[in-house]
Amino acid sequence: MRSEQEIRDLKEELEKLTGFISENTAPGKLCREDEVYACNVCDALGWVLEDILTDNFKTDAYLKLNKLKHSVRVLERMTGKKLTNPA
Repeated sequence: MRSEQEIRDLKEELEKLTGFISENTAPGKLCREDEVYACNVCDALGWVLEDILTDNFKTDAYLKLNKLKHSVRVLERMTGKKLTNPA
């Protein structure tokens, strides 16, 4: 398992990089997948480090858990298959 400090250091580095990019780019001009992914990783690390509450992490601001559950319900109706052991 990684140490808490190693996780915090990585989160800080990602925040610096993505922060610099967003501060120095016109809105909508440079939104590449790698930058979006890095921001999502920062959010996940924040949750792991308990900077973000679990209930907040499940919301549309982060995880969009309700949208994922809706997609599962739609697929269940379309395919007739059921998700086993849903949370």
